[in-house]
Amino acid sequence: MELKNIEAFLMVVEKGSFSAAAAALYISQPTISVRIQQLERHLNCSLFERENGKKTVLTHSGKRVYQYFYEAHQLIEKAQDILKEEPVHSKKIKISCMNHMGVEIMPELLKILYDCFPGFEFPVEIKSTEQMTDDIGIGDIDMGFAYVQPKEIHPDLSVIKIASEQNILVCAPDHPLTKTDKIVPSDLENERIIVYNREFVTTKTISEFLEKNRLKEYKEVEINNVGWLKMMVRKGLGVAFLQEMIVQEELRNGTLKKVPLSKSIPPTSIYLYLHAELSQNIKETIIQTSKRIFSQI
Repeated sequence: MELKNIEAFLMVVEKGSFSAAAAALYISQPTISVRIQQLERHLNCSLFERENGKKTVLTHSGKRVYQYFYEAHQLIEKAQDILKEEPVHSKKIKISCMNHMGVEIMPELLKILYDCFPGFEFPVEIKSTEQMTDDIGIGDIDMGFAYVQPKEIHPDLSVIKIASEQNILVCAPDHPLTKTDKIVPSDLENERIIVYNREFVTTKTISEFLEKNRLKEYKEVEINNVGWLKMMVRKGLGVAFLQEMIVQEELRNGTLKKVPLSKSIPPTSIYLYLHAELSQNIKETIIQTSKRIFSQI
């Protein structure tokens, strides 16, 4: 009998519905349904039924086991709190993040986590989204940030959209494009566009945007290192479409300039991946802190 299934059961009772319980636990409704089904199979009985076809209520069997599960869960939480107060060994929560995203958000997030959870270590690993998803599913990674949402969500994985990051066009401060009011994509016909990894989700979004706006042929250079890419743009070797958070420092100090566009580029969604076994307290701290950091960028 798994603790996460008991937590799902208690949360459904508390919130009165599967959807509200899923939102409170930061998991999808299908995931919470699976957890209840697993618990029901283990107990060989139904725990919930629909009252008047709408409200979710406990069955007779559900009422019989509820108090025992509630008291057991309270005792488990007390035991965890005792260990938190007197940590014997440091616990690790492993974080995964793409390098250029981590540069902007990880220092502030880690500062909050260190302050709130002094008995924990938070090692950070740079991984692709595909590798991160696999590693969270098997428990090798506890949380991570990604630009794509998985097509199928692993039962032990919660995925939350935390931001929509604006994509912009940037160039060197002395580039002729800085002297125009607003440009259309066709104005880039003779420009060298420096892109980051053609397989990257934002690069694909930019390509689709340019093609849709009648710029199908242009000079393109692929650079798989964001630092080098920004340096080439600063040196006037081309222009680049990048997420605004990646170039915020350069925009502030004037080493790069934002080029005004007549049409906005679709934003890039950013998702937070969390392993189901993370404590609710840590989950909430990570989610709220991440949303605040991205809102300030």
